[in-house]
Amino acid sequence: MHPKSTIFSALALGLLTASPCPGQVTYSTILASNYSVTGVRGDTGGNVLLTGSYQDSNQTTQGLLYEGPLSPTNPAGYSYLAPTFAAENVTTSVFYGPDTSVFDPSLGAGNIAVVGSYQYSESTVLNHGLLYEGPLTGGGTWTQIDVPSSAVGNATVLDTIPHSTMGNLVVGDYDLQGVPNSANAFIYDIATQDWTLFDFGNTTNDTTAYGIWQNGIGSNSYTIAGGSGAGLGINDGFLVDFNSQTGLFTHLAYYSFNGTPGIITHFEGITAVAGGFDLVATTDSGAAFATVDTNPDGSFGNATWTSISYPDSNLSTGDSVYEQTAMGIYSTPGTPGIQSYIAEVPEPSYAIFVVGLAGVVVAWRGKMRARA
Repeated sequence: MHPKSTIFSALALGLLTASPCPGQVTYSTILASNYSVTGVRGDTGGNVLLTGSYQDSNQTTQGLLYEGPLSPTNPAGYSYLAPTFAAENVTTSVFYGPDTSVFDPSLGAGNIAVVGSYQYSESTVLNHGLLYEGPLTGGGTWTQIDVPSSAVGNATVLDTIPHSTMGNLVVGDYDLQGVPNSANAFIYDIATQDWTLFDFGNTTNDTTAYGIWQNGIGSNSYTIAGGSGAGLGINDGFLVDFNSQTGLFTHLAYYSFNGTPGIITHFEGITAVAGGFDLVATTDSGAAFATVDTNPDGSFGNATWTSISYPDSNLSTGDSVYEQTAMGIYSTPGTPGIQSYIAEVPEPSYAIFVVGLAGVVVAWRGKMRARA
């Protein structure tokens, strides 16, 4: 089953049905039918690197990479890189939030970093985290990155889902076996192999981290985006700064679509712009694009929202963002399967000075991710 099927079911019940603002947002489809986009990062030569998933000949979900122009996408740019781990028969995989040498020169020219999740037949739990570093065509290094039991009071970790990587860090979330509402976010330091778990004042708050942005090449300062039940709504979007040297979180702020607490507002992609950040979200009112300014004291200001739900769809998610272009997946009544799309949002008065994304998504809660 497709990893976003649970969100699709919610949409069928009428939770995600908002219409876009006519004349403000323009749409195009990308990738092949039933190919799902999950993440994007700017690459060399004006190209992008996309991550996602597709259905193989056995109708099993597998990880997908694409390098080339964003629109229209070029079928010759697909790469079907299979996770390879010793003594593990990998059965399914999904790739998320990539990084390129444009943003992390330490990767080496032409190399990429990709995170994701996978399952293998010998495992006693569900999803395992993965990190790939190397050429797009393969031959690089695969690393399993699972939240260790020792970090969670020796409980059994059921799922580890890395959602995005940039610089030295990976962000994602995990679930504990047999512990309801235990979804929580993590930060993994690739160089030191250290784990930092989120604590928003409640250990059972369904906090998930989907996007990360490094505030300058080589910087210790990062901004992380996701969703949490620790805010005012059932699940609010959040932004928080993190210093990888001191381990401190600062400037935590919560957001709801159009400023009104609802059922779900979940940030799933983040990119820096002059004066702040652009973000993409999935909400109970549909896919949404948000611009958040940074205040002089470093805190986050209010969000300016734009609905980007795909026209005439009964499902539309917001999964990634590249400059002023949001992307996700949609389905339409009477048409089987899904299609990836981009939504070009009118540029605000400030000029964009960087491109890329950290973060993506499969679904907004850990129990949904078990379908990957």
